[in-house]
Amino acid sequence: MEQVFAYPAKWWSEAVAVWLVVAVVIYIIVAVPGIYFIMKYRFKPGEREIGDHENHGHWGLEALWTIVPTIIVLVLATYSFAVFKKQRTAPPDAMVIKVTGFMWGWETEYLDEQGNTVKKVLTVFNPTSYELPEDQKIVVPAGKPVKALLTSRDVIHSFYVKPAMITEDMVPGRITHLWFQINEPGEYWIFCREFCGTGHSHMFAKLKVVPPEQFAAWLKGETNVANRDLEEGQNI
Repeated sequence: MEQVFAYPAKWWSEAVAVWLVVAVVIYIIVAVPGIYFIMKYRFKPGEREIGDHENHGHWGLEALWTIVPTIIVLVLATYSFAVFKKQRTAPPDAMVIKVTGFMWGWETEYLDEQGNTVKKVLTVFNPTSYELPEDQKIVVPAGKPVKALLTSRDVIHSFYVKPAMITEDMVPGRITHLWFQINEPGEYWIFCREFCGTGHSHMFAKLKVVPPEQFAAWLKGETNVANRDLEEGQNI
């Protein structure tokens, strides 16, 4: 497995780098000649005070600055669509969870291959602290893709997995989805990114990423296993 911190954050970062390079190159190509012509043909008293009225054209240049930008746009569009498809399409071996948002907490259900719930985690609203008890943390295995089915009981929320740089709205009466994969054990933030009322600022959860064998034991009911020091799991 490729040792990358989190998906789809990796692809977001790559896409930003590609667009930044293209933008800088285009800016240089446009700005440098632009500055040169501004200086060379700037207004000078007594020189060329009557503008030219003859129109001149160059078919080669016209074709060049039409075809080249078109090619750039097509390449970027194709690349961006490919990245978007990877970000939206969960791998076939992804673990499935269902997350239901409510004012102002989360209910996480772990589903088996038939879609049956095998375990639930309830993260309740805490208006005075950003700490969570261990039994309210969403536990997932490191290095395993996770597909989250999302919905809401009341208003529109948004499920934001901070390390994976991915978010999706949670809409009452609908099932939306996203997927993520985090390769490094640890604890990471989950936030609601859609203003949902007075308790919005404390609508958060903690994603606890543990080694796969610890997760399997936790899922079976050995709740103390997922509470072990995460540094132990990083050496496995």
